[in-house]
Amino acid sequence: MEKEYRLTHLLILLAYLVSTVQADESPMSQLRQDMFFGYDRNVIPQPKNASGTYPLQVLLGVAPKWMDMESNGVLTIICWLRLVWNDPRLAWDPSKHHNISTFRITPDELWKPDIALYNKKDLDHGILAADPRSSNINAHVQSNGNVLWIPPVSHKVLCEGVTYDNWPWGKQYCNLDFGSWTFDASQYDLNFYENKPELDLRNFGNYNQFKIMSQQGERKVTRYDCCPEQYVSLNFKFSLRREYVVDPNLGRIDNPDWEGGEH
Repeated sequence: MEKEYRLTHLLILLAYLVSTVQADESPMSQLRQDMFFGYDRNVIPQPKNASGTYPLQVLLGVAPKWMDMESNGVLTIICWLRLVWNDPRLAWDPSKHHNISTFRITPDELWKPDIALYNKKDLDHGILAADPRSSNINAHVQSNGNVLWIPPVSHKVLCEGVTYDNWPWGKQYCNLDFGSWTFDASQYDLNFYENKPELDLRNFGNYNQFKIMSQQGERKVTRYDCCPEQYVSLNFKFSLRREYVVDPNLGRIDNPDWEGGEH
């Protein structure tokens, strides 16, 4: 009986070792093991140079796909976020890893910047710009440690520049205000993606009833009454007008004052 137990135990151990060796034979598996051995996703990356550590650079871009505004001044937006940062713990030499220069990974395994949408209205899933419903979108990790994450998101935001003089046809003003919820400017520095202080409208489809008339991005460094530290925010300000509405009975009704939307 004891011999049978030992034999069974030995067979189980051999099967485990074989499966481990087989997993290690994959170049991508080897790379992932090297990168994530001892990696703590709860610790912010610490860039270093000859002078010591410096704030992590985080880049943010916003590409709206669709917008709609309710009469109470709440804007619904579907957009793609573009988040870029560098994690030196995830850098490697491709020549030592079968020339692999990039891999994709679920963001749950990575440290991610906690960028909040400050004027977010729908707080059922928290205030983060990239909420948990987008956490299954893979991130791209490059051999130099750069991480690119493009989660699609849907939000409702509060717009303070709503006017009712010519509703629903008049020009309205709104903004998307982003910033870290817990990290101050000494820990990570937030900047516009590709140094472009504006929304990326290349994918803003013609199916939108609203058109964006003007826009301007603003980077602010603020010290709040509660805290001695400074915090960085990126505020995407824009104006928009409704080009048409769709009536269930009458179909499309165009803005009578449109004339190119300049008014």
